[in-house]
Amino acid sequence: MPGLDLQSVIDRHKVGNLQRRVLVLCFAVVTLDGIDVAMVSYIGPSLIADWDITKAELGPVVTSGLLGLALGSLFAGPLADRVGRRKVILASLVFFGLMSAATALSADIVWFSILRVLTGIGLGAALPNATTLVSEYAPSRRRSQMMGLTYCGMTLGGALAGYLTNFFVQVASWHWALVAGGVLPLVCAVAVAVALPESPKFLARQNDRQGELVALMNRLVPEQFPPDTRFFLDEPDVAAKVKVAGLVTPRYRIGTITLWVGFVAAFFIVYLMNSWMPIMMTDVGFTLSAAATMGLLLQAGGTIGNLGIGWLMDRFGLHRTVGTAMACAAVLLIVIALAPQEVIVLGALVFVLGMFTNTVGTGFPILSAAFYPTSIRATGTSWATGIARFGAISGAAVGTVLVAMGLNYRQVFVSLLIPAGVCIAALAVKARYASKDTLPTAQELARVS
Repeated sequence: MPGLDLQSVIDRHKVGNLQRRVLVLCFAVVTLDGIDVAMVSYIGPSLIADWDITKAELGPVVTSGLLGLALGSLFAGPLADRVGRRKVILASLVFFGLMSAATALSADIVWFSILRVLTGIGLGAALPNATTLVSEYAPSRRRSQMMGLTYCGMTLGGALAGYLTNFFVQVASWHWALVAGGVLPLVCAVAVAVALPESPKFLARQNDRQGELVALMNRLVPEQFPPDTRFFLDEPDVAAKVKVAGLVTPRYRIGTITLWVGFVAAFFIVYLMNSWMPIMMTDVGFTLSAAATMGLLLQAGGTIGNLGIGWLMDRFGLHRTVGTAMACAAVLLIVIALAPQEVIVLGALVFVLGMFTNTVGTGFPILSAAFYPTSIRATGTSWATGIARFGAISGAAVGTVLVAMGLNYRQVFVSLLIPAGVCIAALAVKARYASKDTLPTAQELARVS
């Protein structure tokens, strides 16, 4: 029988139970990323007190986990394009959980930082593949919305981290917060092993797994297909040996570079605030509880924003929506710098700021998944996320310098207008010169093999 276009089959049906299951499991994976990254900022004051260190000496603790996340993202994408998304997600969850629990045994900054790098590598491998998997199960008309919902897990995790850490610090110590942060991904790994299927688009590229793909599609959509059904992908293929090089072929180059630059700038803003918000707020006289509430409101705003960013991108355009969100974030940065130093006022403004800044960070993986074809989608999304993590590292590191210099939150927020402007410019260039339709031909891809 003639082959069937896999995406067309998915597009002509509503989102079903299996797609919802994939969404929920991948949401859980992304939530663990949010918990892990934010937890260190809440543990920070306890480390300063227990180890008698300065805020500047805390810098490696904040940035080491982000370095691991970057490294994990860079190698995980090409690996997942070879062996599958599910295997990489499962292995990374187990590794991340074990390393997080081991970090609780650290006796000094050096070992804590080393184990944080290893922890980040595990989770950095899971995050971009989880979002890629969601995109490959989604109907085209719902792809941005489903990916946006998945990324709500990051801001939800950041909000939960404050309460989780505070609970363990109050009843025991910061060590047990890290143990809990290790147990959760191991529990998630069990659920993934039992209930998470492989990507149908990945299976479509494996000639020896067509029977598995037919069985999966019979569960995914109401239609029933005979065992000899052949599915195909109506998009370019990329030879395995050019996974990363394929990102910078002539017709990809501008899109890839602008994705990286804009994503780096967005993560610079997000992670500087996530890493240093509690400490900046306590420095100007707010209680630890009030500072933690500020951090919670920032993440809660991001969660609300992520609920709508995908829907807006599906309806008003990918680049226009993300660029508008960053422009609104720039306005909020100025307003916060000028606002009265009162908990209620700042809390409300920080909540709205989180709606815009975190959703921009969510928008870039959606842009990436829409821009690259299946054969290099995990590579493209993972490398964009991995490169962006260096922006996160820079944000956390620059935050260390600014706080050590004695700058208050007003001055820090005004300085963030620079990366906001860079992000908007990158989006404008990509929208003008590199749409998702400018995919390379097979001949162009072959030139870099």
